[in-house]
Amino acid sequence: MFHRSGLSWKERTAFAIWGLGVIIVLRTLYDVFGVAGRELAIAAGVLVFGSFYGVFMPVWRRFSAE
Repeated sequence: MFHRSGLSWKERTAFAIWGLGVIIVLRTLYDVFGVAGRELAIAAGVLVFGSFYGVFMPVWRRFSAE
């Protein structure tokens, strides 16, 4: 019924915290600083790709080593 993705609970927790952090930062940029439109899209791209290495690369290294 449920498909196991092969990620440990620590890795799933890290992805969830990363996702929440991205959402919180983008909402703060939009609500508090008034960033919208193209600037918000650029900030989202920089945030996602900038944090890619810290969150996703350790998991991919583990999968490639197996």
